[in-house]
Amino acid sequence: MLPKQRWELTDAKKVRAQNAGRRFVMNLLRYALVICLSYLILAPILINITTAFTYPRDLGLSSSLWIPARISMENWHVALLSLNYKVSLPYTIVQTALIALLQTFCAMLAAYSFARLKFPGRGLLFAFAVFTIIVPPQTFMLPQYVYFRNFDILGIFKAITGKPLNLLGSPLSLVLINGLGQGLKGGLFIYIFRQVYRSLPKSLEEAAYVDGAGFIRTFFGIVVPSSTSDLLTVLVLSFVWNWNDAYYIRLFDSSNSQNLMLAYTRAVGSVDQAIARIATQVPAHYAFLQKNPMYEAAIGKTAALLVFLPLVIMFLVVQRRFVQGVERSGLAGD
Repeated sequence: MLPKQRWELTDAKKVRAQNAGRRFVMNLLRYALVICLSYLILAPILINITTAFTYPRDLGLSSSLWIPARISMENWHVALLSLNYKVSLPYTIVQTALIALLQTFCAMLAAYSFARLKFPGRGLLFAFAVFTIIVPPQTFMLPQYVYFRNFDILGIFKAITGKPLNLLGSPLSLVLINGLGQGLKGGLFIYIFRQVYRSLPKSLEEAAYVDGAGFIRTFFGIVVPSSTSDLLTVLVLSFVWNWNDAYYIRLFDSSNSQNLMLAYTRAVGSVDQAIARIATQVPAHYAFLQKNPMYEAAIGKTAALLVFLPLVIMFLVVQRRFVQGVERSGLAGD
């Protein structure tokens, strides 16, 4: 081998070694960043889980910081009673599912109209729909409150009963506001569906029109089955956001004692009172440390786990289709 070739071979090995060293350093930094971010996200949840399984008299001990010294289900039972979980959980599931279905259905119809129909002011109306994404919901708080406080349709109710209806404190107000496309994140769902429908090939719809199908039949027979993953994505997002929402429920139905989120906010806002209310329902052998700040904090953390546990189970069931829908809808980016 000539000296020049030997030098070129040695130089190539040095370049490969340098590149391998850079890749190793970058991978090390990347993994370190992921581990740190994961710790910041998961540490509070892990601490809550540990606290929830810790025997009440062991709370605060250094030996029970990450692994409970004595495992107990007492905190779970007390949190279940304080939230009235047997009643509030099925009620909230049904209510949130109904709201999510109405909101998704309204967003689908509006988005398909924006994507396929041509009518005057289409661009302006779509801009208004997108504008609702960036406007805080508190901006519409007073008009919406007054509207449902004096609910009427073209003066019909006032003409019949002599006064408008008061829908505040009624679940019907939440059903109406979501069924008419004014619910939480409604503009975002319209935008997602519009992007999905615009990406569908028009040849499918044109073939349906040639076969004699109308607008509605084409939509439900061709468009909806072609976008089931995106439909599931919006349904999951709507369900999760409405499940965690405390703004609309407190504004329109604050007296509802069966809603899980309202029960949670009341219990966490005054844990000592929530514990005192269930004193007669707790077994006599429980520790049940009333007026104990650490015990009250443990019950609050356990209640928080009970609130978001149904969402975790739901996501585990639909995660594959949900991820596919997110990728197709463009929410994940390029």
